[in-house]
Amino acid sequence: MKPVTLFPVLAFLPLGACATLLGPTSPFAFDQKGDLVEFNYAWPAEASRHPALVRQLRRDLETAFNATAAAAEADRASATAAGRPYRSHSFSRRWATAGQSSRLLSLEGRTSTYSGGAHPNHGSKALLWDRRVGREVSLAILLASPQSLNTILRPAYCRALDAERARRRGAVGPAGALFTDCPRLDQVTLLPADRDRNGRFETLRWIADPYVAGPYSEGFYIIDQPVGAAFRSALKPAWRASFAL
Repeated sequence: MKPVTLFPVLAFLPLGACATLLGPTSPFAFDQKGDLVEFNYAWPAEASRHPALVRQLRRDLETAFNATAAAAEADRASATAAGRPYRSHSFSRRWATAGQSSRLLSLEGRTSTYSGGAHPNHGSKALLWDRRVGREVSLAILLASPQSLNTILRPAYCRALDAERARRRGAVGPAGALFTDCPRLDQVTLLPADRDRNGRFETLRWIADPYVAGPYSEGFYIIDQPVGAAFRSALKPAWRASFAL
């Protein structure tokens, strides 16, 4: 199936025009609702200040819209052929500023999708933007050894996660049972956050999506872990100024 043409309200704009039209200090939001698809995408004003980041987010928006619309068209055709009602699909991705330093901008993304099933699906994303070089970087790249995420951070995260599971459930359950193991790093979203908005990251936020650390009914598991001396020491010298104990 050919990609669906981008929604008419933006079709006449060049790739980077959204931020120009709204201004470099304005948040961006696009909402479109039709019989086939309901689609929402948004990012904060802090992201609009970086043209290269806007272009990256705009590409993500276009890709998500085309994929959502193509899947919805296929499902509607299948429903019509089978004589069953079609349930409108939806996609929503909204980015929020988790924090920023003079060099780094940390965005936390939440995605919700629905494709006609019993319930929507939900997920999280992290985007760490290096203002100096104008591109996305990973948290692991900031460390002298990427393994520090496992050796320094993960043990404390696993303990905090088990404590939160016990709080919600009353008991965690035996080792090896469903939703009792600690998720691997590649199963969770990890991002730096600046909760007091003082221009330095003092928090490392772990987000386990539904079905990762618990069943769908338990929703997201979000653990905020303080930046400790061991983690700050593990950072490459160029990045230490962006983090506070």
